[in-house]
Amino acid sequence: MNRSISLLLAGMLVATAAFAQRNPPFVKRTVTGLVTPESVVAWKDGYFVSQIGVKLEPAAKDGDGSIAFIRKDKVQSPRYFDDTLNAPKGLTIVGSTLYVTDIDHLKGYDINSRQKVFDLNLEGKAGVLNDITPVNDSQLVMTDSFKGDVWLVNRHTAALQQLGNIVTANGVVYDKATDELYVCSMGPDMNGKGQLWHRRLKVSGDAFQPVKNSPTGLFDGIVQLDASHLCLSNWIPVDAQFGGGQLHVYDLNSGSTFDILVRRSPADIALGKRDQLLVPVMLDNKLEIWSKESTESIYVPVITGGKPETASVPAGRSH
Repeated sequence: MNRSISLLLAGMLVATAAFAQRNPPFVKRTVTGLVTPESVVAWKDGYFVSQIGVKLEPAAKDGDGSIAFIRKDKVQSPRYFDDTLNAPKGLTIVGSTLYVTDIDHLKGYDINSRQKVFDLNLEGKAGVLNDITPVNDSQLVMTDSFKGDVWLVNRHTAALQQLGNIVTANGVVYDKATDELYVCSMGPDMNGKGQLWHRRLKVSGDAFQPVKNSPTGLFDGIVQLDASHLCLSNWIPVDAQFGGGQLHVYDLNSGSTFDILVRRSPADIALGKRDQLLVPVMLDNKLEIWSKESTESIYVPVITGGKPETASVPAGRSH
């Protein structure tokens, strides 16, 4: 699996060396100066970004990972927490504690004191922990991309419950209103044939199944745009000649998907405090921040058939 990741990253770099990027009209701001950004989460007037490190080795315990803090579209602190991290990936915040997956550890940091307050050691049990999402004030769900496990974690007691296994599980998001847990994957051996999976979290014995008409791809991140739309980031380009990547907006009601061409290597996407879409561009060491209007416009074509740059916000949008 380590070899698969190395070959994938090398291939993406070569394929996009002369990439003539079609810049989406709805990308508004770009933050530079990051080091292999993987995940992002909004905090007050800024953003935390996990950085795998210069070596670009997502499974190596090399100590060159970090969490940066961005404010006013600039990297204010490249290493916000003074603690050794190897290849930090998924980020989420509960209260004033930031949680991050780091290969085989789930760590928590108090944002105000910058001190580590939680460290769940899964050495020998986990492969490479990846994305993470909150369920409530006590529980988190995290994925293990190497072993495929999806875990429910109690952040107070550190108790673990396996929710299922999905080959190369990656992005995860939970819909509290419907009790649906969604996980996107990268496909066997990261072959780009991953799918979007779901199960009910609170129903004992429920199992993960692909959603209706699931899109396929090398999926990384996933967010819920509103009550009926999910957005997934996909490293597989629409046209291999031009590189790039895609965002897939999946309609939960119709089972249809709308595809959008974006920059290469869109990693663990997130939503900002003001309904912005946050897109870490891993191989270009950048973070794209889309405006609220741009974020809303990307899934309107699914409903109206209109153009992304001219579509209006749909009625009944859930915030």
